[in-house]
Amino acid sequence: MKSTNYKRKVGVVFADIEDNCIEHGVRGILKHRDIERMIAEYDEDDKQARMHGKFHHLVGLVFKNFNRKVHVIKPFNITKRDFITIEALDPHPRNPDAVMWVASDRKGTKIIADELYGTFRTPQLAKEIQNKADRFRVELRLIDPSAFVEDKHQDNPAQTTLAAELRNDYDLDYMKATKDRRRSDRRIRDALDYEMVGEEILMAPELYIFSTCVRTIWEIEHLIWDEWRGTAGERKSPMEKPVDKDDHMIENLGRILVQELEFIPMQAEGHQIPTIKTNKSFDPFDS
Repeated sequence: MKSTNYKRKVGVVFADIEDNCIEHGVRGILKHRDIERMIAEYDEDDKQARMHGKFHHLVGLVFKNFNRKVHVIKPFNITKRDFITIEALDPHPRNPDAVMWVASDRKGTKIIADELYGTFRTPQLAKEIQNKADRFRVELRLIDPSAFVEDKHQDNPAQTTLAAELRNDYDLDYMKATKDRRRSDRRIRDALDYEMVGEEILMAPELYIFSTCVRTIWEIEHLIWDEWRGTAGERKSPMEKPVDKDDHMIENLGRILVQELEFIPMQAEGHQIPTIKTNKSFDPFDS
């Protein structure tokens, strides 16, 4: 019997609840006051699905205040004089390694300037990191605490930990990063926060992302809150933690932000003096 493969095209139409209003909707049958009564009974997550027709699996996003039009910008030159950079590494034995570089200027505005995501043996990982880091003035390196406990890559049995191997063999000296995920995620939400009326930004965000950091953008747009399964969800309050999956760049970002590293001017003679960070507005396109 000959088999035939068919490809089905599926069309998706998003509709707003007001489209069902008899007074100003499209072929509507409900009065506006009845729609308002319905809306008042929805919780915040249900409002997005029921009012605006959005897929419910995207409603429980952790970083709902992320907006590509606001936060994602075109790359520009991160000069070593005008920016300091923190690097964060989240290594894994079976999942891809994740590395992030966040640059910060004198005003405290931060930019996710580069990323590295892939499966590497330790020598290749170190080389890739060094090649990317050469473009920045890296003042601090952070790594997942597990790198100080076990050698995740195991290229050199003589080394007791991955952190020791990176320091001794490749001159990459990392500090142990925080494991406080709740604090880190809150810090990310605060850094993404902004105020906008129409097309005018009244309060600029603290954090921007280069459009080339596609993995980081993807994680921010897909990280969702974890939920109780089955009948447990009816008896318990919502979980206060995200789903522990596909979030390695998110971990890097939170660990970098909670450091609150102050800007360090680069003096001509090489002497560095720390100054206090401020959070004034920043125009990422004025560079």
